[in-house]
Amino acid sequence: MDSQFEQMMQVNIQGRVFIICQAHGVTDPTIIGYYTDIMHQAISAMLHDESTPADFHQLLNQQAEWLESEIGQVSDPVESEESSAASDENEDDEVDSDEQAPKILNANKKATGYVPDAKSMPERLKDLRSDMEYLILNDCVTLKLVSPNQAKKLKHGLVGKIPEKAEEEVVALLRNALHAQIRKFIRKHNGGPWATATLQTEIRMDITRTRSVRSLVSLSRQLLEEREEWLLKTKNSLTGRFFGGKVKMDK
Repeated sequence: MDSQFEQMMQVNIQGRVFIICQAHGVTDPTIIGYYTDIMHQAISAMLHDESTPADFHQLLNQQAEWLESEIGQVSDPVESEESSAASDENEDDEVDSDEQAPKILNANKKATGYVPDAKSMPERLKDLRSDMEYLILNDCVTLKLVSPNQAKKLKHGLVGKIPEKAEEEVVALLRNALHAQIRKFIRKHNGGPWATATLQTEIRMDITRTRSVRSLVSLSRQLLEEREEWLLKTKNSLTGRFFGGKVKMDK
């Protein structure tokens, strides 16, 4: 990535962040600079030496969409408080002094630029992806949907991405892995518990319909239980007594 490309990135990121911040009433240079650095780091991490300006602008649009949502969530409570303060000022003057005191205190806080504490962007992102990271590193590895190394790579790949879109990518990969598991088992055991074409089609549709890591993990556990139950029944049947020693538990 040459210096001209880097300069183009910096100018475009700064401009986009400035416009978004201005639209939401954020004018503090420190905050604007903070968001600019975060977006620059996130986009740089997803680019490589062969990336084109078109690739950059696609990533910039994705990050800008996320920033719009992020700043909107942070600024909404402030706007709500301001509108509440305006309605308080329009209330009748016939209010007890005890009730007036909290309003005066709140008004003083607003006048001095008081803003409710809010988590930073990295903290909010981390909270949103924490559950997904746990499932990837633990359940998905246990269910052999990914290897430990793949799980670590998937976790690192979540950083800097919009959580919803990142999960879509992960789910697509896990769906393929689960499809492969089921196909292998069906071929090895002549269908196993899903001996009919109808049952096999239903399973494929169930896998395809999953939209989250949690739902896919849940479905994978269910299918694993069905496989194990079928294998146990097979081993206890007449056929199982002849060939049970050769049947292995696929997990």
